[in-house]
Amino acid sequence: MVNKLLSDWLHWLGGTPCFRIYGRGRRERDWRVISVYATHRRDADSRWPLWRGTCITWTTEIIVVGWDFAERLLAEQLEAPASRRHPVEVAGGRLGDLLRRAEAGVPEFATDSEVLAHECGHTWQALRLGPVYLPLVGAVTWFQEGPRPWNRFENEASEEGLFGGLVNRSVCARLMRKLLGRRRVVVPLTVSSQG
Repeated sequence: MVNKLLSDWLHWLGGTPCFRIYGRGRRERDWRVISVYATHRRDADSRWPLWRGTCITWTTEIIVVGWDFAERLLAEQLEAPASRRHPVEVAGGRLGDLLRRAEAGVPEFATDSEVLAHECGHTWQALRLGPVYLPLVGAVTWFQEGPRPWNRFENEASEEGLFGGLVNRSVCARLMRKLLGRRRVVVPLTVSSQG
């Protein structure tokens, strides 16, 4: 009930999401549609020090990111799209554990799609924990992943989260314009068969 009320209020407050995605936890059977909102307060160059360069899961239905993250993620998905048949997961089960990532044979730095998979793990936690999700997980999220008991929720989000790709036709016009403005558009030439 609290999750639904908070989700409805945040949808109303946020307006149109920058895009929607499919996400779930490994232990879930069905994919859920999650709205991803973007704000400049979460951009890497934001003047808001605690929000700068961060992604946050508010409810089972809402993730908030920076516009710069949203642009990078969309560009990444154009190159290597995720799908519900081939979802993105956090390689090695950790975003920041260099040894586990090396053992998994992936680069040191997580992709933006992996970060979004981690956030999908948090939406699963919000579904499971209900109204205690925000105060409980929010209180320890700054500690990030690690070996201590207070790292449990961050570790679990990386282990559980699956990002199943973008929902068709859900990318907002502003983000599409920005992306298309950066990409070089190739127009095929028509060759005449006449002499």
